[in-house]
Amino acid sequence: MIVTTKGKNALKIMVYLAMNQGESYVRLKDIAVREGLSEKYLENIVASLRRSNKVASARGAEGGYRLSRTANDYTVGEIIKCLEGDLCPTDCVSNTAELCEHRCECICLPLWEKMNEAINNVLENITLQDLIDRKVV
Repeated sequence: MIVTTKGKNALKIMVYLAMNQGESYVRLKDIAVREGLSEKYLENIVASLRRSNKVASARGAEGGYRLSRTANDYTVGEIIKCLEGDLCPTDCVSNTAELCEHRCECICLPLWEKMNEAINNVLENITLQDLIDRKVV
């Protein structure tokens, strides 16, 4: 399992929005400048976040993006999965993969299942607010 640059930048966007959550919207241009990334590239990422109702958007001079919920209500896992899909270490334990014909006798399957459980346990138990508060140990 490798989190791509898109997944990492989606998380950065969400953290930035959480840190600037208030009455107003955050312009994507501000995030692009802060992160040294193309605004067009970030638009692509934000489109996925918007489609999955992770962020709300508004047009106009005061427009931009903001979180749809509070920072405590988002897990790192749900954000990364929004861009990456399944975060399994191998296809053997993927929810979408076809069952392997050797599954019953696979000596490594318990390892892949344990790794998958550990990865998802970490990602689903850390919130945006935990990242902001630096509670990730």
